[in-house]
Amino acid sequence: MTHLSWYRKYRPQTFDDVVGQPHIQQTLRNAVADGAVAHAYLFTGPRGTGKTTTARILAKALNCEQGPTADPDDTCDQCRAIADGTHPDVQELDAASRTGVEDVREQIIGRLNYAPARGRWKVYIIDEVHMLSTSAFNALLKSLEEPPERTVFILCTTHPHKVPETIHSRCQRFDFRRLSVEDIVGRLRTISEAEGVDVPDGALTLIAKHALGGMRDAITTLEQLASFGGGTIRLEDVEGLLGEVDADVLFEAASLVLERDVAGAFRFVARMAEAGIDMAEFVKGLVRHFRDLFVLAAVGGDVAVDTTSEDLGRLQSQATRFGADRIGRVLEILERLTTELRYAADQRLAVEVAMTRMARPQGDLTLASLAERVDALEAGAPLTDFSAAPSPVASESRPAKADPVARSQRPRADGAAASPASGRSGTDSAAEPSSAPAKADAASPGAQSLDVATVKRAWPAVLAEIKKIRAPRAHIFNGTEAEVVSGTLVVEFPADQRFAMDLARETETLGVLRRAVRSVLGQEPPVEYRLGRSGASSSAEAVAAQAPRRDEAADTATEPAVDLEASVLAELGGEIIEDVTDGQEDG
Repeated sequence: MTHLSWYRKYRPQTFDDVVGQPHIQQTLRNAVADGAVAHAYLFTGPRGTGKTTTARILAKALNCEQGPTADPDDTCDQCRAIADGTHPDVQELDAASRTGVEDVREQIIGRLNYAPARGRWKVYIIDEVHMLSTSAFNALLKSLEEPPERTVFILCTTHPHKVPETIHSRCQRFDFRRLSVEDIVGRLRTISEAEGVDVPDGALTLIAKHALGGMRDAITTLEQLASFGGGTIRLEDVEGLLGEVDADVLFEAASLVLERDVAGAFRFVARMAEAGIDMAEFVKGLVRHFRDLFVLAAVGGDVAVDTTSEDLGRLQSQATRFGADRIGRVLEILERLTTELRYAADQRLAVEVAMTRMARPQGDLTLASLAERVDALEAGAPLTDFSAAPSPVASESRPAKADPVARSQRPRADGAAASPASGRSGTDSAAEPSSAPAKADAASPGAQSLDVATVKRAWPAVLAEIKKIRAPRAHIFNGTEAEVVSGTLVVEFPADQRFAMDLARETETLGVLRRAVRSVLGQEPPVEYRLGRSGASSSAEAVAAQAPRRDEAADTATEPAVDLEASVLAELGGEIIEDVTDGQEDG
């Protein structure tokens, strides 16, 4: 006896057997039950999703000896003849091999006016209808629009855009969806049990994913693997024959990236190479994995994620820990890696480099990696995770620079010190403590661990955090800079922003600042405010710094004002150069 392929042997014979198309099943069942069957249908969708099968079931429902009925018995002579393809009133045409107008005239138009020979309805099933020529479509138009009584046309195609709009307008269109992984796994499990094939759930999942939503492809692959394994299918066989990568491998790779474990990533790639896993197939699977993570992180739902219920929970957990922005950067690296693998002399090396870049943003100088490091700062991650420690040689050879805050502590003309801890000192450049409790915290170990470079680098993140906490208060700190003096956070306002500094002293605004600093830096140092300079205009601090020079010589008081201004501008220029140099070295 000739062997019958499994996808034909287990083809659905009733509406209840069809998998993954409930919207179509319900509509057609109701149409048959209510006697409202249309004269023409257009079934569209990917291959292997049940278009031709559903068309045959509809023909059974119309011609069953118990009907027309929404539940054909599949045992009467009419149903069995339709299932075997021998019913004279159910014509199934392959438009791919009969594309001309003469074929349409001979097979359809010339026979339309004849009454059904055996059943109640004449059903024409035209498969791959988009292959018909333009002349054939035009010849079919009139018959399709006004067919004889009890005649139904069912047109099936995988390319609906190739079907003329004149045909679309004369048909009821049904779009068949790709089948989900769980739907395919359930059907494969039923078939494997019926055939006595021993197969683990993990192997069924890989077969379902490899089928890309097509049931026929999945059943054919299952039959092939069953023949290869002699009735037993192992996970290793599926990975080797199909090139698919197990979900656990993809979860492990994503976890290594998430934990920034570079050494583990190298060991992981080495294990894959030893196991003979195709690097290109692994990258394809990893792209699909991170795509699912991105969808879950961006929209927080499983609508567009095709996976099993077991893996969905793990995907949601990883997506929450990654965040959409970081996953987007990983997908960009994987996209470049996919292209590089086509021409790479050593695919293993290319994967290792990409895994390192995904795990360590400080090793990648792209804008996306820098943005990830800024996001980590805003989230309060330790800065040491993203910035390499300075070289000891470079630290020793770098000349010590004067602290900008120390310059503000020079004696003023009236002999008063411009210390940040003092109150207002008779000029507009005043440095005042924000509150008394802040001074008490100055001696805390956390406050002493702050340094100027860290605070300067993190200050933009602090301002962004203020905007998140209380957006209406964020404008108060526009144009401010931050430094550290003896463990105290000194916030410097532009010289013309005294009013903003006064607003910053309010209890509510000070609380917002403290929360933002604690969120970014992980500690809450004492805070002080002072007025500084704005742009190239001279500040009272710079003027006060020049005052002792006039006390050194009596004739200095008679110098023209322009000389004093020139000297002030010269000093300001030096300070600006030092500040720019500091910024470049810090960067």
